Amino acid sequence: MKEKGVHEYSIFLDDATGFLFGSLKISDAKKLDELPSHPVMKKWWAYMKDIMESNPDNSPVSVPLVEVFYMQ
Repeated sequence: MKEKGVHEYSIFLDDATGFLFGSLKISDAKKLDELPSHPVMKKWWAYMKDIMESNPDNSPVSVPLVEVFYMQ
């Protein structure tokens, strides 16, 4: 992921619901399109599929969120 410009990546767990939430920062948003085809990403998705809601290709189901606050 670092090769594709990801410089921060976190996964959070909501104990009450079992939901996972992932967040990453990337230097070039266009490179996000390259991540799903990367072998390491596919391996990670296959490894995590038992504990996260997944699509048929093992990619995580994602729900768009609206940012309501940001401070830098």
